[in-house]
Amino acid sequence: MPTITINLADLLSLSGLALSESEVVAALSALKCETENPASAEGELTIEVTSDRPDLFSCEGIARAVRSYVCACDSFKAPFSERAPIRLMVDPSVSSVRPFIVASAIFGVTLADEGLRQIMQLQEKLHSTYGSKRRKASIGVYDLDKVVPDLIYAAPLPRDISFIPLDETRRMNGTEILELTQKGREYADIMRDLERYPLLSDCKGNVLSMPPILNSESTRVTKDSRNLFIDVTGTDGKTINTCLNVMVTSVLERGGKVGRVEVVYSDRRVETPILEPEFMKLHHSEVSSVSGLALEPGKVASLLKLMGFQSKPLENALDVEIPPYRVDVMHEVDLVEEVIMAYGLNNMQPEYPRVATTGKPMRGSRIESRIRDLMVGMGFQEISTFMLSSKEVEERALCKIVPHVEIIRPMSSEYSVLRSALTPKLLQFLGSNTHCAYPQKIFEYGDVVEVDVGVPITSTRLSAAISDYRVSFEDMQAVAAALFRNLTRDAQFSALSQDPLIEGRAAKIIVGGKDTGFVGEVSPGVLVDFGMESPAVIMEIDMSSLVPLESLFLS
Repeated sequence: MPTITINLADLLSLSGLALSESEVVAALSALKCETENPASAEGELTIEVTSDRPDLFSCEGIARAVRSYVCACDSFKAPFSERAPIRLMVDPSVSSVRPFIVASAIFGVTLADEGLRQIMQLQEKLHSTYGSKRRKASIGVYDLDKVVPDLIYAAPLPRDISFIPLDETRRMNGTEILELTQKGREYADIMRDLERYPLLSDCKGNVLSMPPILNSESTRVTKDSRNLFIDVTGTDGKTINTCLNVMVTSVLERGGKVGRVEVVYSDRRVETPILEPEFMKLHHSEVSSVSGLALEPGKVASLLKLMGFQSKPLENALDVEIPPYRVDVMHEVDLVEEVIMAYGLNNMQPEYPRVATTGKPMRGSRIESRIRDLMVGMGFQEISTFMLSSKEVEERALCKIVPHVEIIRPMSSEYSVLRSALTPKLLQFLGSNTHCAYPQKIFEYGDVVEVDVGVPITSTRLSAAISDYRVSFEDMQAVAAALFRNLTRDAQFSALSQDPLIEGRAAKIIVGGKDTGFVGEVSPGVLVDFGMESPAVIMEIDMSSLVPLESLFLS
């Protein structure tokens, strides 16, 4: 979950409340925010915030939530400036690069050092969460007094870009920015395959930024900046509007008015930011059935107000106003959660379940747990691979064509079938980790799906592998024998001729007269196919036939 740092004095100043540190911590706890430590000597608080509440990623949003929780404030109303909208022209060249942009101006804000720090923190937290590390959405904040509208969002060739990047001293083109700047190297993978790079500039040709990499030095925001311009570019329209709303409503906690921006595409015009609230019905029956609380409608409304929601009574329901920064509210149950939080979890009386039940382990879980402990005790490291696999990998490892349960219209050939054995996954894993220290001892306990006469059959298996410069059949045979001996059963071994194992260096594993699996050395050809540099032995056991005998095995 995101962790933010705020100043306690700044929080109290923004909230307008006179609270002690303990009272602030109690309010934060009620809002699902956990303080990791007491305030430092400088008054710094470190807070862990749930990732679904981006409005709490900075001191401004925290202060607004605490103020509402303590004082049950009125609904949020964004103050809009009467100035004409700033025009932002979108060139068609960005349509295949980074097609969407929204923006807003804010006039008359008071930042100072702490305000500037919080805005930058909010920007980066949104980048790493909702923005998917800038790939889905990236935010730019600029000093509007250093910009001359109209603004142009276009995608020139990298060589035609020229500006001084933030924290740099000389002009660079697009390619140089990716190669020579710290942010450019960090996010170069987003841009590397693009023929053109997105660029935001004003009507005088002054560059504001090259999204999603970094801003220009000429539009740097300082603690003395009074008028700001905020843009969000990305690949998803909903996400960029979410990020813009959170940024704008947070900055407004430090004063100022919102300036509209008219975003002009070739086929439409959009005016942003869109800060109108949404409305959702909360039925009384939903509150009682989910929370178990018998609350009067008026009480529910007052609890919602503590959490920043205004509401109006309807027949059997409340019409709840959702502020534009509360992007986490998507269903009635989210509002019920807010009611419970305001009521206080510690105030809810625990109840015994209506049906008395006695918990017990699922069938097979005891033997599964025992096997995991035994394998770890013998020096093996557990891995967990995807149930989905590649038909090519499966057949390359098993050296034969195997019927599979196939995925219709798979997104990738790497995940086109359900695995029919664990061995291919272990060999693929070893082939991808030849750079690690030897010996390598791994195991996996999981399900596979085989096809028998057109019928898919799911079974649970244990597979283990050892790879080292010198390893032989006896090394894994000893593991199999020790495994079953610790399960109070003996394993017998019978010669086996089966790919991908070496002839004469493989055996069936027989337990209680049943063929339960195999153990053997992997053939050199398969080792080469998977890029492995050392010999390997492998074991695979069908545990499904043993689960019904669990009580006998563990007795």
